[in-house]
This record gives sequence, C-alpha cells and structure tokens, in this order.
Amino acid sequence: MTRIVRRQVEAAAETSGKLLWFRDDQAVRFVVDIIDTWSEMGAWWNGEGERHVQRVLTDDGGVFDVESADGQWWLYRVWD
Repeated sequence: MTRIVRRQVEAAAETSGKLLWFRDDQAVRFVVDIIDTWSEMGAWWNGEGERHVQRVLTDDGGVFDVESADGQWWLYRVWD
C-alpha cells in the first residue's frame, strides 16, 4: 500500500540531481539506493512545469517517492 502526502521537504542532491538525503518530520533520511527515476508533466494549464521523481530506499528501510521541481523538493508518496 502507499500513502500520498505531498509536502515540501528539505533535501540535498548531487549536481547530477541524485538525491542524497531529505528531512521528513524532523527525521533526516539518508538515501542508500535509487530504485527508479522518471519525469512527469504537471498541470501545464495551471502553469506547472515538469517534475522529476525519484523512488528511493532510505537507511531506515523506508521507500519514498520524492519529487523535485523549480529547485524545491516534495515528499510525494510513502510506501508501506
């Protein structure tokens, strides 16, 4: 099962865009593996651009979908 949360998070990435860590509810989660990456087009009619999504495995065993767009990071989905 998954849970969509869509909230902004603090994050750091390599210059290539590969996510290194993100802070979620005061917990820093370090990325140990990038499971998948893809791009999605936002609601262009509302002025949204392209979003880049990374499905990541973190050091605590969690799986998350994290999006980046316009220099901001969003925790989009939590996998149970």
